[in-house]
Amino acid sequence: MPRFTIPRDIHYGRESVGLLSTIRGKRAMLVTVGGEMKQRGILSRAETALRRTGMEVRLLEANNLEHVEQAVAEGASAMRAFAPDWIVALGSMAIDAAKLMWILYEYPEAALSDLHLPFSLPDLRRKARFAAIPSIGGGAPEATAFAEVGGTAEQYAWAAVDYGIVPDVTFIDPELGAAASSVEVAEAGLEAFAYALDAYAACEDAPFAEPPAQKAAELVLQHLVAAQAGDGFAREQILYAQTLAGIAFSNVRAGLTHALVRQTAAVLAGGRAQRGALNVVFLPHVIRFNAEDSRIRARYARLARALGLRGRADTLAVQALTDEIEALCATLKLACTLRQFGNAQELEGRFPAIAARAAEDFCTQANPRAVSKEDALEIYQDAIDKNKKEGRLVIENNFLKATKEGLYVLNDILVDFMK
Repeated sequence: MPRFTIPRDIHYGRESVGLLSTIRGKRAMLVTVGGEMKQRGILSRAETALRRTGMEVRLLEANNLEHVEQAVAEGASAMRAFAPDWIVALGSMAIDAAKLMWILYEYPEAALSDLHLPFSLPDLRRKARFAAIPSIGGGAPEATAFAEVGGTAEQYAWAAVDYGIVPDVTFIDPELGAAASSVEVAEAGLEAFAYALDAYAACEDAPFAEPPAQKAAELVLQHLVAAQAGDGFAREQILYAQTLAGIAFSNVRAGLTHALVRQTAAVLAGGRAQRGALNVVFLPHVIRFNAEDSRIRARYARLARALGLRGRADTLAVQALTDEIEALCATLKLACTLRQFGNAQELEGRFPAIAARAAEDFCTQANPRAVSKEDALEIYQDAIDKNKKEGRLVIENNFLKATKEGLYVLNDILVDFMK
């Protein structure tokens, strides 16, 4: 049965971290990763707001997430010793980790390996509720039913997935985007854009997910360039786009771009830190792949026109959309091909294995077009360099021939003409 799940409350705007003082309980466990939240003063503000309510507050620093099973087990053990009735996670990576700890805190007999099966968790909130304060980037766990676990070159990247781990309350404070680097902001915006487009393409039967997906895409196109340049208002809008995109893709289970990015990041040096940049590499290829289905092509075209892009024929509108993404990538000076991520020859050697993982990824099930491992492999091969198939007309053996995309254009024009 379809459903639409979001946090019960989303507080947003300046000083919203201070609204932690509105939650009620006896003990709060603050979960952080790294020193970012302390350096920016967010940790101090959060502690002050919680203590103002009379709650006892304890800090849990999860800093060894490269060994995720150990880190989650240790975090859950610390929670059991303290017995919080609120878990408050500061920063996007901390939100993912804290969700996993929360599950094992509530169910001590469980192990991380038990969480592979989507939508199979027992009921949570017997012991604690969950509050999320996201940083810019990181996959919008503040609004989703996902808790990313990660992966390695030898292991699938995966996520625990259940509507029960959608946070109870989310606090989106623009201060969390103010100190981010220009690269972090650019990658976060493009990640939100990719999530929004994946969700929009997949949500034909999920009408509640379509509006946040479209709004997220609009905010990114309107504000990302200014946000990268440091404009405070624009960075605030990118934070909101991130959460809106998370709401959309969580309720349609993401799609092929997310699967390709997740499995690729698992084998790259830098791991999760590479995920924001990888989205813009794969997104145009995923759009072209999906748009071979005329029904999906029409959905992309509708979104392109809503975003102010031109193209009367559906294929021209979709082309305008992919052109816009690639132009935005160039403007932001981000990597636009897999070759720009390091040892391309080594990565190419792993393509068959990564493609097989991506084709079997849980998120690929939500893609509006069926994906085989051969399809995924072709996308990887296209993405290693800038798409060699560009152009709708090519010269071959002294004859002018239409590419597959060119045939779609001609078909759409004829359909328009016959109307």
